[in-house]
Amino acid sequence: MRVWMLAAAQVLLMPAQTWAGGRCDLDRVIGYQVMAAKPISGYVQNGVRRPGYEGCETDRTIVFSDNTGLRCNEVVRQRTEELPAAYLFASPSGAVKMCVEGELIDMTRSN
Repeated sequence: MRVWMLAAAQVLLMPAQTWAGGRCDLDRVIGYQVMAAKPISGYVQNGVRRPGYEGCETDRTIVFSDNTGLRCNEVVRQRTEELPAAYLFASPSGAVKMCVEGELIDMTRSN
């Protein structure tokens, strides 16, 4: 718990322009809490796990380096050569948004 609180404090103390390259529209996460900042390790689509990050598809689960995952709720075409960090935000109602490479994406917790 203490590590999570320290990580959240570090993210909140960063100047806003440094969050995910400063390109996510943080106005869309007002009222949300910072859940975590995690490196993406890959994704699962059609039952197959693949390394890397190629954006979101509605049937894709993004997998993080700690082997947790979130399911994409929308299509976002992105492709990066390196594995980007994702900033995760949660609302009191349970909605989740993920900020990656300047895109704020609606997500669902994986079961």
